[in-house]
Amino acid sequence: MSAHHGIRWAVSCLLALATLSASRAESPATFRVHPINRESTYSAVAAFDVNKDGLTDVFCGGWWYEAPDWKRHFVRDVKQIRGRFDGYSHSLLDVNRDGWTDVVNCNYRSREIYWIEHPGAELGEWTKHVVETPGPMETGRLVDVDGDGRVDLLPNGVKFAAWWELTHDDGKATWQRHELPADVAGHGVGFGDVDGDGRDDIIGPTGFLQAPEDRRRGRWTWRPEFQIHRDCGLPILVHDVDGDGDSDLIWSRGHHFGIYWLEQHQVDGERNWRWHTIDSTFSQYHSLLLADIDNDGADELMAGKRYMGHDGKDLGEYDPLASFYYDFDGAARVWRRHPISYRRGVGFGLDPKAIDLDQDGDLDIVASGRSGLYWLENRLLNGSGYDHRKLLQIKTEAGMKEISTAAQWGLRRAAIVRGMEEAMGPLPSPERRVPLDVEVERSEDAGKYTRRHITFAAESGDRVPALLLVPHALSGRAPAMLCLHQTTRIGKGEPSGLGGLPNLHYAHELAERGYVCLAPDYPSFGDYEYNFETTGGHYTSGSMKAIWNNLRAVDLLEAMPETHPDRIGVIGHSLGGHNSLFTAVFDQRLQVVVTSCGFTAFHHYYGGKLKGWTSDRYMPLINSRYGNNPDLAPFDFYEVVAAIAPRTVLINAPVRDGNFELAGVKKVVAEAGGVFRLLDAGDNLHAVYPDAGHDFPPDVRESLYKLIDQRLKP
Repeated sequence: MSAHHGIRWAVSCLLALATLSASRAESPATFRVHPINRESTYSAVAAFDVNKDGLTDVFCGGWWYEAPDWKRHFVRDVKQIRGRFDGYSHSLLDVNRDGWTDVVNCNYRSREIYWIEHPGAELGEWTKHVVETPGPMETGRLVDVDGDGRVDLLPNGVKFAAWWELTHDDGKATWQRHELPADVAGHGVGFGDVDGDGRDDIIGPTGFLQAPEDRRRGRWTWRPEFQIHRDCGLPILVHDVDGDGDSDLIWSRGHHFGIYWLEQHQVDGERNWRWHTIDSTFSQYHSLLLADIDNDGADELMAGKRYMGHDGKDLGEYDPLASFYYDFDGAARVWRRHPISYRRGVGFGLDPKAIDLDQDGDLDIVASGRSGLYWLENRLLNGSGYDHRKLLQIKTEAGMKEISTAAQWGLRRAAIVRGMEEAMGPLPSPERRVPLDVEVERSEDAGKYTRRHITFAAESGDRVPALLLVPHALSGRAPAMLCLHQTTRIGKGEPSGLGGLPNLHYAHELAERGYVCLAPDYPSFGDYEYNFETTGGHYTSGSMKAIWNNLRAVDLLEAMPETHPDRIGVIGHSLGGHNSLFTAVFDQRLQVVVTSCGFTAFHHYYGGKLKGWTSDRYMPLINSRYGNNPDLAPFDFYEVVAAIAPRTVLINAPVRDGNFELAGVKKVVAEAGGVFRLLDAGDNLHAVYPDAGHDFPPDVRESLYKLIDQRLKP
C-alpha cells in the first residue's frame, strides 16, 4: 500500500465513523469531554473571568483554572469533614462591591454559609468570611426573593427555612436573615411563580410557599398541594413544560432512580397537579440544569449522575456515570433524551453549570464531583472547536498542536466534515442508497454525443431528473464529469439544451471533448419539484439533499460501462460551484473539482452578512444561527477547499463578481495551499481571476478544460 493510499484509507475510516455517528444522532448538539483535573473531588464548580483577561476561567474548591490551557492556581485550603471537602455550592456575586467576583457557598457538613473574597489584581490567596451556621444545606441559589432587583441567597435547608438579604451599610457587606415557614424545609428547593400572580414562590418536596405582596415583611402562605419524592434533586425547576401558560414542576431523585414532572392544570377552577415520569433509567440525578443547550430558542433539561453520593449505599451508585439532556415534544407530549456523556467517568456533582466556556456561541457544561472536574464542550456551533483559518492545527488534550503529518491532517479533516454536518445536517446513512433504477425518458443525437433525458432514484420516494451526455465512438472507458447548477432543463430552446446562458454550457462542451457528463437538477429548481416540508422532512438543508443526490449521481457514473470509475470529476458555476466543493468533501471518488463563482471566506460574503443562505434550498441554519457573526459558523471555505486535498481544485473567481469580495477567495486559496503542500500536492490547487462579473468566460473554461484533461485523460 502506498503512502497516499494509506493516508486515504485512514481518513476514510475516520470519516465513516464520524458520518455514522452523525447520521444516527437525534440532535445537532453533541459534546466533547475535556478533563480539567481528573483528581479533583470538590463537589461544586463555577465559571467566570477570574483574572479579567477576557477568557472564562473555572473555579472549583481550593483552586481556579486559567483558560485556555487550564493552568491551576491556588485559592485556599478547604476543610475536609468526614472525608468530604466543604463547599456544596459555588454562587457568583461581587459581595463587597470591589469590582471582583466572589464565591458564595452553602454547605452540608460544616452547616455554614460563607463567602470567599476575591483577592483582586494580585490574584493571591482568597479569604473566607462566615455568614452564619444555620444547619445542614444541600445547596444554595442566588435568586431575587423579595423582588427588589437584587439577588438574595436562598439555601436548601434540610432542617430550617430562611433566606438572606445582602445589604451594604457604610460600604460594609452585611447579610440579614429572613425566616420562612418550616414546612418548606427538606431535601430540595425551587423558586418560581407557581400560581401565576407575578411573584416568585418557594417550592419544597410537599408543597409551596405562596409569596405575599411584601415578601420581606408579609406572611408566606403554605400550600400543600402536592407531594413529590423526599429526596428530590436540586433545584426543583419551575418551568412551563407544555407551553400552556402555567408553571409546571420538574424534579429528580438525588439518591434513587428517576426524573419526573408535575403538570399544572385546572379542575373546576381549582389548581390541580398531574404526575408524569420523564425517565427512570438512571439514578443519582442530584442536580438539574435548565437552559437552551441546542440553540433552538427553548430551554432543555439537563441531568447527570452524582458519583458516590452515599458511598455506595444508594441504588444504582455503581452504575456507569451518565449525563443527558431532554427536550419536550409538545405535539407528542413526550420527552426525548440526548446523550451528553456516557461511560466517560464524568459526574455532575452537586452544582454543575451551563455556560459558554469557550465563547463560541453555545452553552457548554462544567461539572465537578468525586469523579473529577470536567468541561463538556458543546459542539453545536463551531463544532470542530478550531479557528477555521488556521488549518494546520490539531486539537489535543494538551492544547493546539501544529500539524506536521498527513495522519494528523486526516484527524483535522474529520473535524471539518463534522462541522459541515452540523450546519447542513448529517449525510444520509447507507440504507438510503436504494437501487438507482435509471429510466430514460428520451434520447437524441446532439452531434458528437447522445443526449439522454433520464431520471434516477436518489432515495426511496424521490427521483432526480438529469441529462446524461455520452460521447460517440468511445475507444474505451472515458473520463466523466458531474456538471452542476441549472445545466439540465433550463433554456430548452438552446441548441445544446443545457442552459439559457453561455456560461452554463460546460456539460455540452465537456461532452464534445470526450467526457461522459451527468447534469442533475438541483432540488426545487428546473423540472425537479421537491418540497422540503413534506418530501424532504428529514433534511436539515437543501445543500445536504443536493450533496446526497450528487453522491448518487457519482454512483450512476461509476456503474456505467462507458466510464472509467477512477477518472470522475465535478464542475459547477455559482450555486453549482458551492455544491461541487461540498460534494467533493463528502465524496472522495471525485478526483478533479472545478468551482466557478462558487465561494469566498464567510466574512467576505455581502459585506460579512451571510444573506442568500436563508432558504431551505441552501442552509437555513447558516443564516439563523450565524448570519450576523460568521466567526461562530461551524465551518468556513478555508476548510472546505483544504478538505479536498490532495485532489485537484480549479477555481474561477472573477474580479468584478458582486456576490463576494475577491480578497476572501485569495485568503482561502493562500491558507488552503499549506495543506496541499503538506500532502505533496501543491500543483493541484489552481485559481484564475478574470476581469469579469458573475461569469464563467469561454477562455477561462477552455484553460481549465486543459487542466482537467491533464488529470483525467490517460
